Amino acid sequence: MLSRRLSLLSMLAFTLLSSFILTANAAPTSNSLNSVFVTPEWAQKNQKNILFIDLSSHASYQKLHIENAQWINYNWLIKPQNGLALSGGVAYISKLLSQQGITPDVHLVLYDDMGNLNASRLYWELRKLKHNKVNILDGGIVSWILKGFKVTQTQPQHPTKTIYPQATLPLTNSLTADKTDIRAAIQNRSIVLIDTRSFDEYVGDPKQKRSGHIPNAIFFEWSWAVDIKNGFRQVESDTLLAHLKTLGIKDKNQPIITYCHTGHRAARLFLMLDSLGFTHVKLYDGSMQEYAIDKSLPLRVGEKP
Repeated sequence: MLSRRLSLLSMLAFTLLSSFILTANAAPTSNSLNSVFVTPEWAQKNQKNILFIDLSSHASYQKLHIENAQWINYNWLIKPQNGLALSGGVAYISKLLSQQGITPDVHLVLYDDMGNLNASRLYWELRKLKHNKVNILDGGIVSWILKGFKVTQTQPQHPTKTIYPQATLPLTNSLTADKTDIRAAIQNRSIVLIDTRSFDEYVGDPKQKRSGHIPNAIFFEWSWAVDIKNGFRQVESDTLLAHLKTLGIKDKNQPIITYCHTGHRAARLFLMLDSLGFTHVKLYDGSMQEYAIDKSLPLRVGEKP
């Protein structure tokens, strides 16, 4: 179900690109920069001083990408462990960055073609490493092309390997949740759990032995953060904050844990919350792939948190 929805989203993005690539010629109107997102205008103006990382599918990257953007496969961010798709940890990601010729002083701007769903996972990994400068291109490749900025099919030169040092006191513990954290959140409602999967996954199927959501988890599908009609950019901050408020999430210092099935979609909500200024957000790396197989842990079927 998830792969089909992501495929449809990617197809929609490419349709938008195909429709506008020959006619879009808008001139830059802004070079604004916030703590997380950068506009296409800002990124185009500062293109010589940044390194774009493209996390679209390889097929999409080959069709078109920002000039000199390096491609990173989303699957490279995952290291299977005991049958689970998990983060490989700081040493693993540091090695990946070294192979891509990246050092801590390089200003990275991440993007993809699906509302920055894939880019969010690398953003989370880089936050754990305390990478000096990392931003997300708001709207990804879609918004870039809709502004009329140059794309290419030319592959950049293969990067020269470097040494990306492991971070001193990485932020892994403060940004990553485990089953112990989830148990605590079930008992302590001051810790907010956010389920970022589809509504059908959240509600579950009473005919299945293990389905539904973690008790007390609030439903917020990851795609609600993406404004598809506005070039796949993130929804306006005021709108997102108002929606969160209706769900009882008002305090930006409140502990929050996002989860989905493998941590993929949860990373997009981590990015959203981080960009909105929430200060204590963790991603449950194991998510439902780990939680649901532990029969000692409760699941709830239905719309009630």
